[in-house]
Amino acid sequence: MRANWPIGPVCDTCFNRRRRNPAPCSRCQTTQVLIGRADDGGDLCGPCCGTDITYSCSRCGFPGDIYDAGLCTRCAVGGRVRQLLTQGDGPVPPALRPLADALASADHPRSVLTWLRTSSGPKILAELVSQDTEITHASLDALSQGYNTTHHFRKLLVATGVLPERNENLARLELWSADVLARLPQHQMKVIGPFAEWHIIRDARRRSSRGRYTTNAATSDRRDIRAAIDFLDWLDENQLDLAAAGQEDLDLWLTTHPTRRRSIGAFIRWAGARRLNSTMALTAERTGLPTQFITETALNEQLKRCLNDDQLPLDVRIAGGLIRLYGLPVVRLVELTTDRFERTGDDAYLTIERNPVLLPPKLALLIEEQIARPTVRSMLRPPQDGRPTYLLPGVPAHRPITAQRIVNKLRSHGLEVISARNTAMLEAVADLPPIVISDLFGVSASSAHRWARFAQDSWTDYLAACTNDEAGPPEGA
Repeated sequence: MRANWPIGPVCDTCFNRRRRNPAPCSRCQTTQVLIGRADDGGDLCGPCCGTDITYSCSRCGFPGDIYDAGLCTRCAVGGRVRQLLTQGDGPVPPALRPLADALASADHPRSVLTWLRTSSGPKILAELVSQDTEITHASLDALSQGYNTTHHFRKLLVATGVLPERNENLARLELWSADVLARLPQHQMKVIGPFAEWHIIRDARRRSSRGRYTTNAATSDRRDIRAAIDFLDWLDENQLDLAAAGQEDLDLWLTTHPTRRRSIGAFIRWAGARRLNSTMALTAERTGLPTQFITETALNEQLKRCLNDDQLPLDVRIAGGLIRLYGLPVVRLVELTTDRFERTGDDAYLTIERNPVLLPPKLALLIEEQIARPTVRSMLRPPQDGRPTYLLPGVPAHRPITAQRIVNKLRSHGLEVISARNTAMLEAVADLPPIVISDLFGVSASSAHRWARFAQDSWTDYLAACTNDEAGPPEGA
């Protein structure tokens, strides 16, 4: 209890609430922390109560939100960031000025203070500043690559413009591969090294140059390299040589590693093409048909919930609606940017792949609300450099939310993901020709055709109709 206020005893909770949320004084109308009460019941600030208690920042004069030593949270952030980025009392280095400005102007300065106090990122930054060397991607690559340390700290530097953007999925694959290969015995290195560098990583670079190298793709590539290493370890344990290993050896390994069948395929095909082994082969694995579905009624009920339930988070409503209407995979959904949305009169469109798709009015309103007031978890503001922002921003705000996080959010609110998308795709190919599904929703032609066959449909009639249209009307028409 705080018993020295003019309004009487006040608990710590009420004290902190008033300190953080100043309001206009009923007498002088200035915004202050109100600590007294007039005879007419109005709340008064310190000076109007006859005291010098103002609870204003001693540096900037901001009323309330005092954090430490008479300073408000924003001034406290500015001082601590300055101490972190300088040596002694010198100025902030020009290269780090964007980071200092971004942290000092954060919408939620208490989040920055929490980050400075609890995260290992500031410790990494202090170490780099103390070395008085330029902070680059290479200098960060030389540090430990823990997911929650260097990786997140690097994203912060990229978001604030201290470091240039790069394809982090590719870069982390290269770092991981170099670390793993360095620990291999020499005879394995002679095989795994070329496989990793000239087959896996070279293909990853090619996909990255086209902007299609995702987190899932990098995970799959690491799994392929790891499977090849495990297979060579097994051969060593059984005193077998790769060149002399036969089909029965591969089949035996697969019986004890059934989940590695798809991953080891890349290495077996590569080894055969380079004549490192000519006896092993992996039969093509038949792509399984989808097995998880929900009923049409359940799909429609969930769609209505996404469009109408105000208790659901806005990003969950948008993601759930897009999945149930257009069968969008989550990895593509999170890559949508705000410039893909446009309104023409009463109609609103979202360009999913190459062609704009007409949106239901309720979903269009949800997307407009998200663009106007995005759901941002990052302590930093979204970039204001003119680049398109993501419809579902992540951390930091210049990057999209991760696919796994949006999946977890949907599931936590009782909204299925895979089964709902499968049902939505099944309904789509029943109503539209597969070639249209491919063009509108960004599904490959082969995938759309498989869905059509699964739904006992085909685009044969559609192609025939197109041929008839090109040939013109029949004679006598």
